[in-house]
Amino acid sequence: MNGHYENGDFFLKFRNETLFNDTNSIEECLRNFDKDKDQALDLNEFEQLLKSLFSFKGNSYFMQIPKIKTMFNFFDTNKNDKIDLFELENFWFKMVKPTLLPKSALLIVDVQNDFIDGTLTLKKCPAKHNGAEVVPIINNIIDTVPFETVVYSLDWHPADHCSFIENVHYRKIADNSPIKENIKTLDSVIFEDYPNIPQRLWPAHCIQGTHGADLHPNLKRVDPKTDPMGRSVIYVYKGCRSDIDSYSAFFDNCKLNETSLRTDLIKHEITDLYICGLAADVCVAATSVDGLGLNYRVVYIEDAVRGVDLKDIENQKRNLINNGALLAKSKDIYNMVTCRDRRPELGYATFLSLVGSKND
Repeated sequence: MNGHYENGDFFLKFRNETLFNDTNSIEECLRNFDKDKDQALDLNEFEQLLKSLFSFKGNSYFMQIPKIKTMFNFFDTNKNDKIDLFELENFWFKMVKPTLLPKSALLIVDVQNDFIDGTLTLKKCPAKHNGAEVVPIINNIIDTVPFETVVYSLDWHPADHCSFIENVHYRKIADNSPIKENIKTLDSVIFEDYPNIPQRLWPAHCIQGTHGADLHPNLKRVDPKTDPMGRSVIYVYKGCRSDIDSYSAFFDNCKLNETSLRTDLIKHEITDLYICGLAADVCVAATSVDGLGLNYRVVYIEDAVRGVDLKDIENQKRNLINNGALLAKSKDIYNMVTCRDRRPELGYATFLSLVGSKND
């Protein structure tokens, strides 16, 4: 952070007042940042507005000047090098309100028995991670953070699923498969009847209706009927078809089939996804990438994930950052969800979604 901003947290009061009067709020915003009193914001004044908007406890986050200029030029629709009241109104509804009044969901990916102490326990994977370590961290988030919605995703495979090493002999290996003989767990093969992508092979896991497919018994389940925060709950089941795998909680691995998740998130008007669970470099990463592709603002909770391979975990984290996700620690989540801590990465993700929709 870059020092104390003279206005303190100018924007938080609008959230506390739930932006009850947008017209008055926009006019007050203009008066506050229009230092030369010309009824518009120049680039420097707009920069100060952004530094106040994207801040924590009155301390502004660093923002790159090229990004500031790009946003300024986008909202300066009459191209007079000023953001006037009409243009500020556009900025308010498209950037300020989504920043101050997001609707956030905690998306808990596949915290199931088989990944913790069952047939596909992470302890036996190359990273040697203990999946059970995420449970108390996630429980603390559930207990303390007022999300709009809590989502539980579950691998939910039929017994003849194509990802199981035990089933490899039931399908014919394609001529272009990278491996055709002496196939082992964690190898990738291509089946003739599989839609043109490699299939990584795992021990049979999370078979529908089995103990291994259940959520870990210590993971807290939010009950919307008794939840003191009034949160809704979504359960999403993936990998339900035998002939295609589904790492993401949104789609199968070829995007030929979609789960119920996006429809449910739309119903609850969710804008921000805070993603955690198992495994970091497989289903958590795939879910995060698809969330970004669907224009959700994605926060990957670094200390609330465990994975299969250390190198793959780091590669996936870099990929997520490059595609607009924000990496954060669980201790930061409360302030982010309540918008006391407003990160510029999420604001810029909102802006990029605007640019993308304009170009479509």
